[in-house]
Amino acid sequence: MVGTITPTNGLFSQTWQNMYEGIHRANDAIVNIPAKSPVANDVKARLVAECKFLRAYYYYRLNQVFEGVPVYLEPVEAENANRPRASADSVWNVVLRDLTDCINEPALPGRYNAGNAAHGRVTKGAAYALRGKVYMYQKRWAEAAADLRQVEPLGFALNPNYRALFTEAQEQSAEMIFAIQNIGITGLGSTTQFFCGTRASFG
Repeated sequence: MVGTITPTNGLFSQTWQNMYEGIHRANDAIVNIPAKSPVANDVKARLVAECKFLRAYYYYRLNQVFEGVPVYLEPVEAENANRPRASADSVWNVVLRDLTDCINEPALPGRYNAGNAAHGRVTKGAAYALRGKVYMYQKRWAEAAADLRQVEPLGFALNPNYRALFTEAQEQSAEMIFAIQNIGITGLGSTTQFFCGTRASFG
């Protein structure tokens, strides 16, 4: 780029669209799961906590890029999605509230062990890690350190072999706090994985 990028450039417009789609889906789930889902109450509570984490993550990404965005914490129709921009500090506070709700939810586990079918879902460890990052953006260093120190006791740990992290065998290692789950299958994927992936992805 040579300083000519505009707000309509996909780097910005797609981030805006994708994050707000996620926010509105999360808002819909947060309102309707407790009211309409037939599952047990503890499952409802866990699902709502997961949705609050995702909403927090989407606002976190928006605030990184735009430093203040409109805030919606309930379902709205498209024609009513015209709120003014909130300050960056206000958005950080929204993120912190959602992440604190996740951390305080007893039904949300600290971590899923490798092999668990739920591995890759939201955990308290992910909520502590993300809240710690938000505190760092706010230069609240002591609170950031306190949150980040909560991650290891929940079962997370650095992998002794950094290079091995980029192999399928380490897809669910204890170092993975919140990662999209992938399974390498021959014949699937794209040339991006072939040319930009690790040596383990070739073939």
